[in-house]
Amino acid sequence: MNKKTVLAGALALCMTLSACGSKTPSLEEVEAAIRDGSVTVEDALDKGWVDQAWVDNYMEENSVPAADKIAINMVGEFETETVTGEAFTNTDLSSVTFMAFLDPEDGGAAGYYEELVKAVENVRGAGADIVLCTKGGMDDQLYQDAPFPVVAYNDSMQEALAQNDEMASGIPCTGVWYVDGSLVSAWLSTADADSLAESAKSFVDMKEEPQESGDGSMTAMPMG
Repeated sequence: MNKKTVLAGALALCMTLSACGSKTPSLEEVEAAIRDGSVTVEDALDKGWVDQAWVDNYMEENSVPAADKIAINMVGEFETETVTGEAFTNTDLSSVTFMAFLDPEDGGAAGYYEELVKAVENVRGAGADIVLCTKGGMDDQLYQDAPFPVVAYNDSMQEALAQNDEMASGIPCTGVWYVDGSLVSAWLSTADADSLAESAKSFVDMKEEPQESGDGSMTAMPMG
C-alpha cells in the first residue's frame, strides 16, 4: 500500500465519520478510525458509537505482549538535523517522547503546533519531551522560536520507522508516543495540550512500573 493510498483512506474515513452527524457510524468504521488515530476509544464511547461491552472486548482482543509490540515498533538508528543545522540522532531522543510529524503547508499544522507548544512545559514536568519532525521546509515561519527540537523527517528517519512510516508520512499532521526505543501508542491526528500532559505522565509511569497481565506476562495496553 503506497503513502497516497494511506492518506486518501484516512481522509476519506475522517470525512465519513464527520458526515455521519447524528447518524451512528458502523462498528467497522469506528474500529478503523481508532486504529488510524482519527478517534480514541474514549471518544467513541462518549459519542455513543460503542458500548462498554464492545470496549472491553476490543481492549482484550487488542492487548498484545509488550515484548511483541515493542519489537514490531522499534525505531532504528537515524541521523537528521535540527532547524539550526545541528546533528540529531535516535540517541538524542528522551526515553519518553511525543514524536509529532507535521506538514507545515497543511491547514491543520498551525493548530497542532500550538497545542504542542502549550503542552511542552507540563510534558517535561512529567519527565517526558516533545520532538517535532517536519515534512516540509526547515525554515518555515511556523517553527520559529519552537520550545522543543524541530528536525527534518528525512530518508534516514523514514527507514528507521520502517512500516510506521506509512502513518508518519501518510497523514499530514500526526504524532505518536515513543518509549525506550519503540512507538507504543496509537497515532494521533489531533493534538490536545491537556491530553498530551496526562499521557506523558502515564507513559513515564508505565516505563517505571511495567504492568503484568493475569498470567504473569508483560502486556501493552492498546492506546486509543
